[in-house]
Amino acid sequence: MKRSSLVLTVVAGIVVFLAILVLYLPASWFAGALPAQVRCNDLGGSIWAGECNGLSYQGSILGDATWNFALGRAVSGRIVGDIALRGNALHLATELDTSFAGVGELRNLQGSVVMDPALLPLLPAQQRGTLTADLKRVALGVGGAIGLLEGTLELRDFRQVGAQPMDLGSYQVSFDGTAGANGAVAGKVRDLGGPFIVDATLTLNPERSYVVQGYITGRTAEAERTVREITLGATPDTSGRSTFSFEGTY
Repeated sequence: MKRSSLVLTVVAGIVVFLAILVLYLPASWFAGALPAQVRCNDLGGSIWAGECNGLSYQGSILGDATWNFALGRAVSGRIVGDIALRGNALHLATELDTSFAGVGELRNLQGSVVMDPALLPLLPAQQRGTLTADLKRVALGVGGAIGLLEGTLELRDFRQVGAQPMDLGSYQVSFDGTAGANGAVAGKVRDLGGPFIVDATLTLNPERSYVVQGYITGRTAEAERTVREITLGATPDTSGRSTFSFEGTY
């Protein structure tokens, strides 16, 4: 065999080997690259299509995760594919198209979280309920800022437990898939039954702050007493509604 032919054969072999290596990079090779708070009992498959059994975050067991990503888009700097997470308290499935920095979109996001610190210690100790998401589209900006939402979020059977148990009701937030001129995203908040009648707006601002403001009315005398505490004794309007507002960051 001529030397030039030998060189070409060797080069071709190396190219084929590298191509196979890239296509089937074992996910287990990257276990050490996971953030310190994240653990995976068993990594299988490849980094493009694999699974993590026993995924945990800060000691909380989340469940089993699977993913399927398009290799061709990864070469161009995009993460395109789908991920799913199934656990006792947390279920999540979504399609994604983002940069490696997380800027981009999630589509057809379906999820639910059971608010019980016995299942997920990260959750509040004194509140219970079930949070579900049915979002057609979520646009993510730099640092995880939300630039757009389309779909609904629901909080069902929300309640306070402990020394002063209280039924807090069920609620839905609906987003129409648009954003304001300043980049803020607004959703319509309404109650789905329970002790309080709520008509409000949730606004998510670009700097990752939120504001909930609107009207609240108690359906019972006890609930109305709670409203008076929430609103610091403010006088209701002529229809019996009281204004309320609270804010925070996410």
